[in-house]
Amino acid sequence: MVTYPGLVKFKTASLVIKILIFLTFIIFSSSNLEAAKKKDKEEKDCTYCIKYENLSDWPESERPEAFIYEKIDYPEKMFHKNHKTSKQKQGAAGKKVYARFVKGKGELNKYQHHMIRDMAYFEALFNEMLNDKNAKVETLEGLKKGREAMRMSLNISPKAKSSEAILKFWATGKMLFVAYKKNKKKKKKKAKELTPEIAERAAVLASLKKQIATAKVNAQRAATIKAQEKIEEVK
Repeated sequence: MVTYPGLVKFKTASLVIKILIFLTFIIFSSSNLEAAKKKDKEEKDCTYCIKYENLSDWPESERPEAFIYEKIDYPEKMFHKNHKTSKQKQGAAGKKVYARFVKGKGELNKYQHHMIRDMAYFEALFNEMLNDKNAKVETLEGLKKGREAMRMSLNISPKAKSSEAILKFWATGKMLFVAYKKNKKKKKKKAKELTPEIAERAAVLASLKKQIATAKVNAQRAATIKAQEKIEEVK
């Protein structure tokens, strides 16, 4: 029996409803982003940004673990070999997120394997921004909410390290891509006997469909809302 990292059981309807309610709250808050910038700090939809504007103002010793940069050995071919610095990786990840979840949001259902895989870039974007002293704390708090929504789609703990989440998103995306190619090839043939391997991958893909539907909603909403404003800065 082949197993894949990141595979989880489908969530109950009540949990999905909670996620959607949470995301609706994010949408409502983000739609008024420009107006919120003109308000006093006490009225901002964040916790730490009330006290700290930029990451450089926020001592690492006073930050929760989720806001501390992690040096990550990213999966092979995730970044171009010329992208060696943290700033370069942040920019590359930002472009990937923008292209997939903002410009390409209409094709998320068609290319589900890319959607799952590129959630790893959302994780990378957030992580590399934690290494940018000029990053806005308010933006980071917003991105963190989007990141947690994506993680909930694949049952990844909000407390998990970025490296763990990235590996799960990346590996699951690769597995779905293999299944996608197998399924596409199968449809081109009128009569074909499924091999055990193809049958198993097809079964895994079927079990992920409902889960991916939830991931699509979370990815599209969370990334579009919280990433779009920041992507323009790193493009």
